[in-house]
Amino acid sequence: MKAVAHFLTHANLLSYRYDEYMLSKGITNEPEPQQPSVSKFLDICVGQYSMNHPQQKAITNGILEKLVIECNMPLSVVEHKSFRDFLKIVDPKYNSVCRKTLTSKTETVAGLRRDKLKTQLSNSDSVSVTADIWSDRRMRGFLGVTVHYMEIDQDNIQLKSNLLACDRFKGSHTGQRICEQFEAICHEYDIKSKLDYVITDNAANMRKAFTVGFPSEEGEVHDDDHLDDPELWHDLSPDNQEVVDAAMARKQRLQCFAHTLQLVVGDGLKDTKVTTSSLSKLSKLSSLLHTSTTFKEEFEAVYGERNSIPAAVNTRWNSTLRQVQAALRCDHLKLSSYLEKVGHRELTFTAREGSLLKELVDILKPFAEATDMTQGEKLVTISSVVPSVLALNHHLEKMIPQVRFLGSLVRSLQESLKNRFLGIFVNVKMATAQYGTTVPFSDPVYLKAAALGPAFALYWVDHHEGDEYLEEEGLFAAYCKRQRKDANTTPALQLSHDLNLCEGQSVLSFWAMHMKALPSLFRVAIRVLAVPATSAPVERVFSHGGIIMWPHRAQMTDRLLANLIFCKCNARL
Repeated sequence: MKAVAHFLTHANLLSYRYDEYMLSKGITNEPEPQQPSVSKFLDICVGQYSMNHPQQKAITNGILEKLVIECNMPLSVVEHKSFRDFLKIVDPKYNSVCRKTLTSKTETVAGLRRDKLKTQLSNSDSVSVTADIWSDRRMRGFLGVTVHYMEIDQDNIQLKSNLLACDRFKGSHTGQRICEQFEAICHEYDIKSKLDYVITDNAANMRKAFTVGFPSEEGEVHDDDHLDDPELWHDLSPDNQEVVDAAMARKQRLQCFAHTLQLVVGDGLKDTKVTTSSLSKLSKLSSLLHTSTTFKEEFEAVYGERNSIPAAVNTRWNSTLRQVQAALRCDHLKLSSYLEKVGHRELTFTAREGSLLKELVDILKPFAEATDMTQGEKLVTISSVVPSVLALNHHLEKMIPQVRFLGSLVRSLQESLKNRFLGIFVNVKMATAQYGTTVPFSDPVYLKAAALGPAFALYWVDHHEGDEYLEEEGLFAAYCKRQRKDANTTPALQLSHDLNLCEGQSVLSFWAMHMKALPSLFRVAIRVLAVPATSAPVERVFSHGGIIMWPHRAQMTDRLLANLIFCKCNARL
């Protein structure tokens, strides 16, 4: 009994000391948390989307199409920690993908859109294209080709414009190599047999590239315009010659209207020395506003933060026009006082120079209006070419007795206009050309398009015969404000009466309404009016390429860049 009693005493004592020891260590007798079971671990994994889950695919495709392609974000954004944290907030179940996965999906998206474009083009009977070459920041060449056609859906007509390719172009940019790659693109989309027109600028390699496949306009005003082999077709047998002629019968290269109009203005400014001093002062003033913070702050204190004078770009004459217009909006007295205050009195415009600049704006403003009107992509532009040229000629004739300082500029512009658009003046019987020669802009597509456009019909035919509309404003004021007369007076008004033209009516809306009433004209209209007047659509593609490949993305591969440009320009396919 004593032994048992001693044992119990020591046991109780040790238990008490053991409890004190455990408390001193911060250890309690509460049950320890159990290790997560396998089932709980599986539940966590099941909570994440699999790669084939519809929501996983939707978010990944949304990142690619909405952020990378449409918002021009770099593909590497998906590997950024902050972006992944953001995705966890948006959807905790989403599994972030890597840049390599997104790159491969870019190739897939481009392939799907390419296939869809091929299907759409297979339903069209005729197409026209624009083509040009662009160099990126790393001086890698890319050949861009856009396609333009009409899509008819029951009672609706849409002018479609898509990018066929903006592919890497290696090697020298000779006409032969351009032609070879262009034909490969046409073969890929199976459009060579239905191709009507190719619109390019006046570069020598572009002219030569389409000389063989497309009849050239021999009267173009340019340098070094000749074929490498002038006897190219002489070795063909009569049978083969007939085959070639038949294949080329519906194909024609057209000059870019906007580029040619720019050359006209360039000719006028180059031959007019009286504007040199004023434009030089204006250029220096604009340069100071973009290089000197002090000069800029003082200018804004006088005219406000939103007023400035933009810089001029040598290759775009309309930038000079915008620069002059911005300067004229500044109060002359305030500007003179301001320039004298900041120590640049030499840049002050005299009263004569101010009047000269106002004359310059009055002369060139209609040229800018014509340029802007014909560079659209989602609207019909070729119908404005003939009315624009004749209206500009009429404008220059009207300005001759009105100008005080720039008479030489007006005469130079009118001479260049008639030389570079001689075909139009010949076709409307306002000029003559040497027999047997082809002159620029002589293709009948321009006259057909102008006649089939309800905004003009044939009112432009006798636009130059009267001065009763001299007080109207705008390049096409005489066309739009002309009063209707008896339909039996002239052929022009008879055609207008027969087509039941409405003032200001949209071209596509008009032909959608009258496609059944005028079936013969409708077939001509949808083929002619789909031709773009300028090569601006393909140049717009290159602008997208420059935005995509900003300086921090200069290591982008040419294939990835081509796919991103293609997807960006065909986002609505």
